Amino acid sequence: MRAASVVVLLALLLLAGCSAEPPSSTGSPATTASAAPVTTKPTPTAPPSASIGQTVSNRGITLTVTDARAVDSIQMNESNFRPGSGYEKYTKTTPQAGGRFVSVTAHVVNNAKVGLDLTCSLPINTKLVDSQQRNFDAIDDLYKLKGNPECNDQLQPGFEADMTWVYLVPQSAKVIGWGFQDTTDFSGTVDFTTVRFDA
Repeated sequence: MRAASVVVLLALLLLAGCSAEPPSSTGSPATTASAAPVTTKPTPTAPPSASIGQTVSNRGITLTVTDARAVDSIQMNESNFRPGSGYEKYTKTTPQAGGRFVSVTAHVVNNAKVGLDLTCSLPINTKLVDSQQRNFDAIDDLYKLKGNPECNDQLQPGFEADMTWVYLVPQSAKVIGWGFQDTTDFSGTVDFTTVRFDA
């Protein structure tokens, strides 16, 4: 089911804002008065992707992407001390050879029915997409990223927080956007909501 959702994500990003024209008739007109008129159904089109700064929702998750860009390095807490303890130490982390980081920061509002562990669980499934239709997963240990919620820090329904996802992509990748999906509701799958940007 998740593979089908990723295909939908790609279609949304690649077809965003496009509309299909109804097919033109190449046949000859009807020659009798009793011929039924030809009717065509409108061709469905993908809804347009959101832009940075626009608030969007996917089931119980409402968020606004506030920043999306390539970054040379990220600050990770590798000290094993929790943020705010006074003992934590952040280490400058660079991407592996041949890669680069893309950072996506959003303000998340929990309108779901359950708490969200944003960094050590998967209440929000995210994918970064490039022009070759490749989907990239966020790096591990997002709770170590400076400014992110701690592991098991449950964002309760009705509350909000800032969250940053970081992705490792090849140097040559042309990023065209990002998608997210609320995974807290098990009543069925839902398509990704997309935000379009270049990075």
